[in-house]
Amino acid sequence: MDIFLHFHHNLFMRKMILGLLIISLTFVIFEPIATAAVKLGTTCNKSGQISTSSGVKYTCVKSGKKLTWKKGIVAKKRTPIASPLPTAAASPISTPKNLTRLEKLNLDIYARYAKADKKINPSFNFVRCPGVDQSMAEITENAYIDAYSFWGTVYDAKAKINWLLMSEKDWNCWFETTIKFEGPNSVSRSWNTWNKDTGILGHCKVGPKAFCGYGTGAREGGVFAQYNLIGTDYKIAPTPLTVHHETVHNYQSQLIADNFSTSKVNTIACWFMEGQANLFGSAIAAKGDPVTHRNLEIGRLLKIYPNGSSYKLEEWISVLNTLKNNQDFCFQNELGYSLGWFALEWTYMNYTIEEMHTFLELIAKGSNWEQAIQSVMKMDEQAYFAKIAQYLVDEL
Repeated sequence: MDIFLHFHHNLFMRKMILGLLIISLTFVIFEPIATAAVKLGTTCNKSGQISTSSGVKYTCVKSGKKLTWKKGIVAKKRTPIASPLPTAAASPISTPKNLTRLEKLNLDIYARYAKADKKINPSFNFVRCPGVDQSMAEITENAYIDAYSFWGTVYDAKAKINWLLMSEKDWNCWFETTIKFEGPNSVSRSWNTWNKDTGILGHCKVGPKAFCGYGTGAREGGVFAQYNLIGTDYKIAPTPLTVHHETVHNYQSQLIADNFSTSKVNTIACWFMEGQANLFGSAIAAKGDPVTHRNLEIGRLLKIYPNGSSYKLEEWISVLNTLKNNQDFCFQNELGYSLGWFALEWTYMNYTIEEMHTFLELIAKGSNWEQAIQSVMKMDEQAYFAKIAQYLVDEL
């Protein structure tokens, strides 16, 4: 969860303009013009001639040797045809979409982030080494401050997020800062994470184009820290997916750090913490529509369980129970990302963000996993697993 992956993501907006063109047609109607008043039976000049007088139509008819006016039908009064007036272009009428529960969940998560106050959050204690590019450091800091605005509405944390930004030239600065952030004890602090001789920082090859880092997690006394290496030739802003995913872990670490002496976080299912970060990070980064990332997680899950799409309820329950006793398998296969995604989807479709914060807070304050499930979800662990298992059957 502590490796940063980045890519450019450009968005293009397209606008459509609807024009309304109205063409008016004018019809001109010609009527025979009478030169004198016409009366029934009087002489006319030409057989078949038609004349209208006082609203009555007369026809010239030959009777014997005489041509006289014969009364016809009452002429209908013509109503002028009004040319249509130009109207304003019609605005498209958007029919409200019937959202699924999952669509609503993702949109609600993004809407909450969008409305959050983006002011500087006091949770961060940023420190910069002398070799780091100052403009890139500022971009990175601002990205995390922005992302944390979501969790600032959920939890008023007391613990500071100690965050060092450094370059490949700053080994000495990094080493000295680990003492300040984590204390002088060489056993407890991450003093050996960056090997100066091999140039390896965790899983990262240190160099001018590197962008990577790691976090310590909450330790004795509630101390925890983040270390971010930005190579001197690295000029790409951190991607929203990475930023929002890692910010969930910051929230989790603060909650644990504030209650370190009582926290039982290690009793939480191996897929929960990573699943929470994946679900929220993707929903916010994708602006409420993480379907592409979700499909990737389906593929990742079915790679570990090739027959998973045909599993019955009992088989998924068995998987969840097996992972309790085989956390190494869970972590090695990154099931927190894939299985955790779907487990947390069901969870947050049925319980609010505040309710699940209470769930984690109970564990941080000393409750174990099963007790927190019973307290917040009003069911036991096996019932919770059965709900998740049925959701996996339905979705896969």
